[in-house]
Amino acid sequence: MLMTTAKFEALPESRTTLLELVRVLVERSRSEAGCLECDCYQDIMGADRLLIVGYWTDRQALEQHYESGCFKELVGQFTTLVIDAPPSVSLYDVVEIDRF
Repeated sequence: MLMTTAKFEALPESRTTLLELVRVLVERSRSEAGCLECDCYQDIMGADRLLIVGYWTDRQALEQHYESGCFKELVGQFTTLVIDAPPSVSLYDVVEIDRF
């Protein structure tokens, strides 16, 4: 299983528009094959800072997500709405740890 994180900061005047795009992206991502979970978080100390976290079955599912027309269209619109483009993106292998 893979986890992705994407961090970005909206231009203050663009936050509402960006949040709407992110909502659509998250909803559509959740319906894609291989997406286990996808959510967006807003920083409580700075409402313009957003974090999208996704869990994917494998690298192939994630690559299909990145190649989808929906992803390219929506993320392409982020460029004019964020302070730094592209956003900071990280990819992690999920390490399963037994709990007591």
